[in-house]
Amino acid sequence: MRGTGRGTKKARSERQKTTFKRAYLTKAQAARRLQVTNAEFERLVILKGIYPREPKRYEGSSGKDKSYYFAKDILWLEREPLLQKMRDFAAFKKKLTKLRGRRMDYDAKVHEQTRKPNFSLATIIKERYPTFVDALRDCEDALTHIFLYAALPPRVHSDSTIEGHTYLTSSMADQCREIRDRWMKYINSTNGLRKTFISIKGIYYQSNVMGENVMWQCPYEFTSKPPKEVVYRVLMTFLEFYLQQMRFILFKLEHDQRLAEEKKISAEEDAECEEGAAEDFPVSEEEVKKNEKVKRHISLFEGMTFFISRECPKIHIKFICESFKGKVVDTMEPGKVTHCIIDRPALAPGDKKVPGVDYVQPQWLFDCINAKGKLPVDEYLMGKQLPPHVSPFRISISNDPDEIAELKEAIALDRNILENDIPDRVHEIRRMLDPTYDRINPLAHIDPDDEDEDEDDAEDAALVDDEVHSTDDESDAPTEDSEGNIEVKEHITRSKKSKRKLVKQQEIGDNKPTPKEVAEKKKKLIQEKKKARREETVDTKKRRKLEEQESKDAADKEMKMAVMENKPRKLYKAMQIGIKSRKKVLDNLEDRRTKIREGKAKFDPKTRALKME
Repeated sequence: MRGTGRGTKKARSERQKTTFKRAYLTKAQAARRLQVTNAEFERLVILKGIYPREPKRYEGSSGKDKSYYFAKDILWLEREPLLQKMRDFAAFKKKLTKLRGRRMDYDAKVHEQTRKPNFSLATIIKERYPTFVDALRDCEDALTHIFLYAALPPRVHSDSTIEGHTYLTSSMADQCREIRDRWMKYINSTNGLRKTFISIKGIYYQSNVMGENVMWQCPYEFTSKPPKEVVYRVLMTFLEFYLQQMRFILFKLEHDQRLAEEKKISAEEDAECEEGAAEDFPVSEEEVKKNEKVKRHISLFEGMTFFISRECPKIHIKFICESFKGKVVDTMEPGKVTHCIIDRPALAPGDKKVPGVDYVQPQWLFDCINAKGKLPVDEYLMGKQLPPHVSPFRISISNDPDEIAELKEAIALDRNILENDIPDRVHEIRRMLDPTYDRINPLAHIDPDDEDEDEDDAEDAALVDDEVHSTDDESDAPTEDSEGNIEVKEHITRSKKSKRKLVKQQEIGDNKPTPKEVAEKKKKLIQEKKKARREETVDTKKRRKLEEQESKDAADKEMKMAVMENKPRKLYKAMQIGIKSRKKVLDNLEDRRTKIREGKAKFDPKTRALKME
């Protein structure tokens, strides 16, 4: 019989559909299975670290606007103790509402004080992060989140979090400030700060904690207005988890720091009692040089005393000054203060400059830290136009041979990353630190012994495929232009790994230069567009800007609809249908009125219709 059997298209689609339903559950299905509300389900999966999945679709599948979860993850949540705590709180809240409805205020107060359930996230933290290093590597988002809410005022007064608050509570705000102060104190005590960067969003920091680089962002302390389109209930759940995670991390860091200090004190006492009795372990010269560089960097502001003006963000300026062994004072004492950090074009009326004090802008501190050296203060004096501020996370700013070797490795991996990609400001900073710095060859200061590739790697790099040799030889060969001038391109020696990567990119089609014809065509189109805009009238310009604004509003509307929840989205669509139908009726009435006024039609009261004349 035709059309039946396991091999038909319909049977195969049914099998795929059955497999799909067994493997995935929608958000609503998962919440019904766990017998919790949507808000409680979101809170539960965030705390447990279970996130939506992108399922593998089958032909004719629907529900592309829904969130899907693995069925095995939901089955695992059914035995979660935290789920039982949420159910206990729902029962507690139901009984409390009943007592208040009966106006039994005293019984309701006693019930709330004695029977309110609580829970701990300690078990969940240990499940998600089996080792301390795992938690430390995943603390960047936690720090950014906590530093953000440490700068915001609370909107709800509450001492517990089992309710799942919508806005920042008083107790959580206090905990955020406590965690922020403890973290900054630890970084200051260990001198772990390495890089900083000032951006529009805030100030970025990178520190070295137990051999791991941790980067976080601090917002500026301005008065902020919370946007309405943000779902704060979800952010509060993340904040609740992040606070518990950072408590675990800080407890371990502070405990290890105390043990290290005790061992250091006991070792010094033993060394005084038995001088020369013990021998130190041998340390290589590379480690000694590296330790000396780190010591010079963390002692950058040693011997300097800073006074911070009131318009500067004191918490950030004080943090970076003390992290590099600088001293911050609250009063301008002549003879003691060496630098005044000021962020205004001139002093206030009546104030005079103190002799021997450099009045510099805050960017000087950040540039010195990124350059790993003291820069001249001439370009950063009060009232002067500041030089460009370069991000240290994109390129090496200092003239450190180790970081320049990293730059050499980046050049070997990608031929497009050449010296032209380095901002001019980086060359200026390197020349300030080392007058013998050569801009043309930034790698000249690296000794041959310090290079990463040995002689064997160099021999292997010379043996490459014929295809790579031919492309490199053609690109590096001398060429003669129309005027007869010979142009010689620099030949870059590649490692074996770099050449394999280049061949793979060329096979895929990436890393190809733009053809000259295409570039000229694009340039011509841009020039024609600019010329047309210069020649357009005022009305045309207004119409064009109105169309651009309408297209931008439509794109914003589409983005908001994409992140909107399912129920509000359906309600919004229904409202738009009603608005369009009413607009259609109004447009029809307006059209009839216009025709009557212009004499093109006449209204007949008997038939209540228009008669065209």
